[in-house]
Amino acid sequence: MNDQLSVGQPQQSIRPPTTAWAIAALIFGIIGAALVSIVCAAIALAKTRTGQVGGRGLAITGLILSGTWIVVGVIAVAVFVLLPDDSPGNRYPPAVGTCYASEPDDGLDESDEVACDQPHRAEVFAVFTVPGDTYPGDDVLEKYTSRCSSEFAKYAAEDAAGFDIDDLRPTRETWSSSDRTVKCLAVTQDPVTGSAQG
Repeated sequence: MNDQLSVGQPQQSIRPPTTAWAIAALIFGIIGAALVSIVCAAIALAKTRTGQVGGRGLAITGLILSGTWIVVGVIAVAVFVLLPDDSPGNRYPPAVGTCYASEPDDGLDESDEVACDQPHRAEVFAVFTVPGDTYPGDDVLEKYTSRCSSEFAKYAAEDAAGFDIDDLRPTRETWSSSDRTVKCLAVTQDPVTGSAQG
């Protein structure tokens, strides 16, 4: 009779085992695997509904963490998309006759400017300003870039040789950061010294 509970003595409650789905939801929520965490949390919440297994709090915490990661991700993408392109060369219109040590890929970098009597691979020989507030599109920009060849003929010395003609034009992204200029460049495969200008 010693093992019988006396009258009025509280019985010890037995906590149901925690479902592994709830633990997984919490772990994946912590590390930022939001979609996996949400799936695990949904399964865990369904299993804990009967009370036979525990972990409902862990599953809810996993959902909260996943939601936080998703909100942070959406904000980061929005900032990246909406932030104006401030890449080198789109912040300023270069002057005609400016030389650059290397051939630009997608923009002109002021830190790459060199005197034309120093070895260089690119020289600006014409700059056109595109009017308007709305991005004009490729067809309009082509009208400006097509003038580069004739402008080089006016700019270059008669004995200028070994130059290729390239252009840098505004993109839809750089247009939003006030890039309104089409730049015509004379570029070379190997560095040259001296201006192409006649």
